[in-house]
Amino acid sequence: MSLSTILLSICLLAPEHPKDIVFPEYVFTPPSSEAYFEVLDNGIPVYIAEDRELPLVQIVATFRGGDYVDSSEQVGLTGLMATLMRSGGTELITAKELDEELAFLATSVGVRGGRTTITAGLDCLSYNFDRSLELFLDVIQRPRFQESRFKLEIDDMVEGMKQRNDHPSTLLRREYSSKMFGDSYLGRNMVEAGVLSITADDLLERYVEIVQPSNLILSVTGDFVKSEMLAALNESFGSWVGDSAIPIPPDVQSTYTPGIYYVQQDVPQGGVRIGTRTVKRDDPDVHAMTVMNQILGGGGFSSRITQRVRSDEGLAYSAGSRFSAGPWSEGTWAAGYESKNSTVALAAMLIFEEIERIKTELVSEEELNLAKNALIEQFPTVFQSTASTLGVFVNDRITNQEEGYWDTYRDKVSAVTAEDIRRVANRILLPEEMVVVIVGNWEEIQSGDIDGRATMEDVQSVVGGEIVELPLRDPLTLEVLE
Repeated sequence: MSLSTILLSICLLAPEHPKDIVFPEYVFTPPSSEAYFEVLDNGIPVYIAEDRELPLVQIVATFRGGDYVDSSEQVGLTGLMATLMRSGGTELITAKELDEELAFLATSVGVRGGRTTITAGLDCLSYNFDRSLELFLDVIQRPRFQESRFKLEIDDMVEGMKQRNDHPSTLLRREYSSKMFGDSYLGRNMVEAGVLSITADDLLERYVEIVQPSNLILSVTGDFVKSEMLAALNESFGSWVGDSAIPIPPDVQSTYTPGIYYVQQDVPQGGVRIGTRTVKRDDPDVHAMTVMNQILGGGGFSSRITQRVRSDEGLAYSAGSRFSAGPWSEGTWAAGYESKNSTVALAAMLIFEEIERIKTELVSEEELNLAKNALIEQFPTVFQSTASTLGVFVNDRITNQEEGYWDTYRDKVSAVTAEDIRRVANRILLPEEMVVVIVGNWEEIQSGDIDGRATMEDVQSVVGGEIVELPLRDPLTLEVLE
């Protein structure tokens, strides 16, 4: 068949207009974690998958244990220990030598501390995997915590603390977390005295407590033969021994005091966070709450809060809400925005109007379907790459996610009704149980907009509680400034 004949056939088959193109139905089945799961000789769980698209290998070592292990006197210890595992060299090689060799190999090794886990990652070319793995193991199993790097990291932490009052957004996050979570690991902040009290012995003790095989889950993807990689992992990780596993994070109770709290800052815009505690992840209403939030403020430009505050009134560049359900503790629902000081109260009132509307009126079928379809259509992106898929499985295992959660996710979202939306909104969106935290010029914020549509007294009439000024705190000690 000639080329002209082929081109003619294509033209005859092509639709006259792009709207006439018919796409085949996209059917996505969530991958099963069992297909990727292996166990090393010493019991370390591994999620492993070959991926030959690029000549790269990636290993992520996830250890249970994070900020929640820190005492209130030494907040930041675990994060510092994680940072120094990488930056502080190893028993076999100095920090500078480690940096230079990794750069020569074009290999990336990083260790990061978080609230509930420590993650160590290796990204390298497949042809130099053997040496890269040796260095990665040194970082994990034989950290040096080199004194010069230790002092440098401490200095950087203190310098960072000095700047904590410089940005209104930082103040807002700090005060909101403090009000919502108190002195738990979710609400605490570092202070200079606590950081300076950390010693090399403290680092080593925390390292031994967390970085051990009983707390470890591995995920491995890349250009390799699975059987050969498992043999390499058994040789390197499979003989590693350690003590008992660290306890899971504690349940942070809802002991916050609702009300309106503000920090006086002479800035042109006020930053606002409105929040309340919600439920744990295993609550049967989680999917209905997810859809409810998608409609209310989580669905971008299609959500009600964004439309009212941003699109209709032009009061904020960004406004929306977020819902979470925690694996160990209750999650939160929070709305946030920044607006010029005089319209902070008006934007807040619009949000509370939308909260009241979703609690009293059934959402339309069109709005409900739009929210559910968005969540369902976005669902495959959770598994958009091999590495992210294994990351999902690791997180599920760390947090004890229920078996079959992903298999039923879309069906449970699809089953949510308008009555469910109204019911769960009335369950968790209670203004009298909300915390409103504001950072801005209070005199302008309090009196409201020039047209007299809303003042902070109006907001207080909805939320209840007291209006409390939060004093500015010393950035190093967090003590109240005189």
